[in-house]
Amino acid sequence: MGKPYINNAVIGNGSMLGCITESGELIRLYWPEIDYPQHIEKMLTGFFGFNNNTGTIWFSEGDHEITQRYVEKTNILETSAVLQKLNLSVTQTDFCLPDSPVMVRRYYVKNTGEDNIHLGIGLASHVISNEIDIGCSMFDFYLDALVHYRHDCYWAITSDIEVREFQIGNNPFGAVWERKLNGIDSIGMSPDGALLWDMGILQPGAETGLTLHMTFSTSLNELKKTALDIKQMSFDELYGITKRYWNNFFSGFINTFTGNERIDRIYERSLMLFKLMSDKKTGGILASPETDEGFTQCGRYAYCWCRDAAFITRAFDEAGMYRETERFYEWARNVQDIEGFWHQRYFMNGNVAPSWGIQIDETGAILFGILDHFNYVNDIDFLKRMWSAVEKAADFLIRFIDEETGLPCPSFDLWEERMGEHTYSTAAVIAGLRAASEIGRRLGVSDEKTQKWLKAADSIREALEKELVDKTTGLFLRSVRTKLNPWGAEPSSNTVWITVNSKGYSRDVTLADSRLDISLIGPSVPFGVFEYDHAVVEKTAKKIEDALYCSKAGGIYRYEDDSYAGGNPWIVSTLWLALYHIEAGNVQKAADYFKWAVKCATHLYLLPEQADKNDGKACWVIPLTWSHAMYILVLKGLMKKAGKHIFDNI
Repeated sequence: MGKPYINNAVIGNGSMLGCITESGELIRLYWPEIDYPQHIEKMLTGFFGFNNNTGTIWFSEGDHEITQRYVEKTNILETSAVLQKLNLSVTQTDFCLPDSPVMVRRYYVKNTGEDNIHLGIGLASHVISNEIDIGCSMFDFYLDALVHYRHDCYWAITSDIEVREFQIGNNPFGAVWERKLNGIDSIGMSPDGALLWDMGILQPGAETGLTLHMTFSTSLNELKKTALDIKQMSFDELYGITKRYWNNFFSGFINTFTGNERIDRIYERSLMLFKLMSDKKTGGILASPETDEGFTQCGRYAYCWCRDAAFITRAFDEAGMYRETERFYEWARNVQDIEGFWHQRYFMNGNVAPSWGIQIDETGAILFGILDHFNYVNDIDFLKRMWSAVEKAADFLIRFIDEETGLPCPSFDLWEERMGEHTYSTAAVIAGLRAASEIGRRLGVSDEKTQKWLKAADSIREALEKELVDKTTGLFLRSVRTKLNPWGAEPSSNTVWITVNSKGYSRDVTLADSRLDISLIGPSVPFGVFEYDHAVVEKTAKKIEDALYCSKAGGIYRYEDDSYAGGNPWIVSTLWLALYHIEAGNVQKAADYFKWAVKCATHLYLLPEQADKNDGKACWVIPLTWSHAMYILVLKGLMKKAGKHIFDNI
């Protein structure tokens, strides 16, 4: 059936994650982890009059007047629609219970016309199904509910009003459209089914409501127990539990109030998003809710990257979400490869996700992040728990050195596009080894080991200055010995053949890639290999700003000639440059870039990956956890350097 690429809003509880479009359609629903499995193929709710010929009006489809908002300081979403053909106004309220595998959906319906309407509501649902894992459906008379089930998962759609009609299979969407369901068969090997409710006569100005509960379990009997308990609770009880949870959520963290409502709302939304993107069971951090299940536009997003986490966990700590940071590093310790490195990306359960090569910056970033977190909490027991992972990773890094250049061996860059020896990756490795040495020192480890890592870091730093600085321009090179064309011969005459693995396979690579890239700030921010005023850093940052600024819409591109998703400025890139300017003392310039990012947020205060290069509106991947992390880091940095007044004109 296909999925839209934009998740306009998200709801969840850390083990359940729902993705909702701007028209209120629930297009993705994950449980028991926030990345897998995804259960919904299609779900629509329709409204109709039993005694008129208008037909069924789908809530989330059609030319309706739609508004959408989060209830303040919660992850409770309200979507309101005016169904003009039926003279109805309908508000759909969606949320997940904080501590139960339940999504709640409530419809408030008001008759805005001058005539009575005998109101009917129908719902058709299609569960994910394939040849191996057949989605099946049943009507359960005990629960008065539609139940979908497949291997290891059962979920019920129950309601607070008795179901009038049901149907299993046989085109239930069409049956709801026709307003007549055939419930002869109550179970079948069909991935879809439908329910219909008779809401009675709704007089002009009168209101009514229907509450739906989507309850999940790994067994049918447990499902029945949980779903029955939920059915016995009123909507007001369920809503109150959830609202209180989110209102109380902020009491444990560092609240930041700038006095600018939009800035503060994005900050609050960022913290609530962090909670949804941190898997309750494992501690893995989701880069973003999925946008492209079919790999039609990208390599997918619903994974955990250690690269993102190096920034995200620092944002967690800046907000006082220390436990979420520690849970991530505990997760990282558990998923570390026995050789000592971390793979390109992971599922939330710790299994390696689809990948195409090591990104060595991720291993360095984990070590850097562990020490960074310690500097916030000063908990020596945390370092002790991490030590075995730190030792294995640092030992791996000093083995992963190209003897010809002294740089880390070829790996994929942080954008996962080019195999080579990269400036950013090299800086991450240096920072990681330095962090490992400092962690060892804090734990009283022998100088022999810690000095070995420190000496390796110093040696790699020397190689960075020798091999990754363009002697003509005085700028950082993006990479050396890099594969610019992964599918064939290099588009350059300046090439060399190198051995790529221990089996002796070789390939041609370009000797130097001089394209400007925001990641070239990495040696200074965040990794601190060089100070902000180091001659090469300073000159490179200035050149990046000149070359990568989007003159039409504002913001900073990732790199020269970036064409991904249309080639737009990124929130991450723009705020990365802002972080550099904060370090350099250019707080007004940093504030200007921050102001641009604030404008790019959606009306629900979610930050995208990219902003359109023509009009600056949010586009592609909404929300991106990394974008929200950079927002927090820049916001906190500006507050520390300049105080609240810096936001007066934003």
